[in-house]
Amino acid sequence: KREIELEELEEAKYVQSLRDDIEKLQEQLNTAKKALTEIINANDNLFLSVHGRGDLDSALDNARKALEVIGENDE
Repeated sequence: KREIELEELEEAKYVQSLRDDIEKLQEQLNTAKKALTEIINANDNLFLSVHGRGDLDSALDNARKALEVIGENDE
């Protein structure tokens, strides 16, 4: 009986650890989504003053692709 209790305790710790990891990853994903969304919605003039139009288009395309891959609307 004691052995089963110890196994259940270890399993509960493992499950909690996984939940904590998932929560941290979700926070990181949400941060990435927010950053990518801000890049996409950024003022073109800010980018144009520092870089050429090609750089802006490339940056925005990459941000849009990344946001599509990670799921723009599944918060």
